[in-house]
Amino acid sequence: MHVQPNPTKAAATRQAAQDFARQNLRLDFADKAHWRELAGAWGFHLPAWYVTATGGRLGRYAERLGLTIHDVHAGTGCRSFRAFVQMNPTWPLFAHVGVLLEIAAELDTH
Repeated sequence: MHVQPNPTKAAATRQAAQDFARQNLRLDFADKAHWRELAGAWGFHLPAWYVTATGGRLGRYAERLGLTIHDVHAGTGCRSFRAFVQMNPTWPLFAHVGVLLEIAAELDTH
């Protein structure tokens, strides 16, 4: 039997994440429209603006883009996805994924 999640709890969790993002994350990026175009070319949407970045989340997007940590190291100087997130601690996940999209486009991994 599948139990439906509590919509009130989900809404509260989402609201808390949005409040955190507004107070702690950089949300204005000049490349945002470009990143959306690149994401569309890859057939997926950027993560929601309020989702915080983690090395694990970033690694899953890199995998979808056909990028290895070696590709990311060459493009960012970071030897792990976690290090890349730590280098830009106020960036939400969508901005980190945007950089990955730019690396993938440059390497033409599509």
